[in-house]
Amino acid sequence: MSLNEFITELDQELNVLPEHRRKEIIIDFEAQIKKAMELGDTEEYLLKVLGEPRKVAEKFIAEEIVEEEPEQKPEPKPKVTEMVMHPVTGNFAAEMKDYNINQLVINGEMVDIKIEKGKKLGIKFLSYTHKGKLEYKAENAQLTIYHSSSKDEVKFNNIIDFMKKRKQLKKDELIITWPEKLDMLTVNNKNGKVIISDIEAEEFKVKTKEGAIEAAGLTGNYGEFQSAMGALKVESSDFRNLYMETEMGRITAGGVKAERYNLITELGKISLDNLTPDSDLKALSKMGSVSVNYRTPPENTKIVARAKVGKVKNALEENKIREQLYRAEYMSEMGSVKITLS
Repeated sequence: MSLNEFITELDQELNVLPEHRRKEIIIDFEAQIKKAMELGDTEEYLLKVLGEPRKVAEKFIAEEIVEEEPEQKPEPKPKVTEMVMHPVTGNFAAEMKDYNINQLVINGEMVDIKIEKGKKLGIKFLSYTHKGKLEYKAENAQLTIYHSSSKDEVKFNNIIDFMKKRKQLKKDELIITWPEKLDMLTVNNKNGKVIISDIEAEEFKVKTKEGAIEAAGLTGNYGEFQSAMGALKVESSDFRNLYMETEMGRITAGGVKAERYNLITELGKISLDNLTPDSDLKALSKMGSVSVNYRTPPENTKIVARAKVGKVKNALEENKIREQLYRAEYMSEMGSVKITLS
């Protein structure tokens, strides 16, 4: 199938829509294809990305047609039974032995969190101010751990006073060892660092408001790591899809295998090394530089490097590929872009 044949079939599939709207969609679609080919995408690559005309048409039709549903009397709302939360004690592992947990959720307020692989379930919690509290609830194969803190502002008058009170300045610490594979690992931390190592899960969703995120030795289908004010670092891991985003921090990824990467930072630098050579990738730093090192040149990936203000150095600019199956974009709005091969 050619792109012209694709557009013809798409036009036929859209015949359920009003003629003026169908024409608008086709004209806009043709313009987008033209722009993509001007940027270097091949016809074969675009057909691979687009898929079947019928499925593309279904998406447009779903957005245009709104079915009117018959008016129905609202059903009475079911009574909500609030789950009782339990304090985490030294018997926590014993309390969990009868639960088949495949989803782990951790919600923290002001705590450094560490999750690592272990032979058996274990939990260690330290609160230097003795005001931190740890509770949990288990329901429908999901374990949720809640950390709360009523930490007051610590004031000191001199260096001696500071030495006496320095422990009160430290965040609470939570260390969890987990033995089994998870369907989902979710971490939401307001203030504090999150470190995850050697964990296997279908999905990882890790977010911090203020604090860095470090991950190593992870295996999963989807990895999502986000921080409003903190650096992101993922190493020696294997995902199908990797998403990393931070507003005010650096992004580092090394030795991470994936089919698709999406890496975005507002104010930090992006440093990449030894990622999957042939993959769909987007790396964007709005205010910082982007540097990437390939250990082997890609064979089926078109590389695009752009910098609006800074310089571009691309060691793979003359690299010849067999067939464009993937696209890797490295972009910076205010910094430089550097691509090396070693």
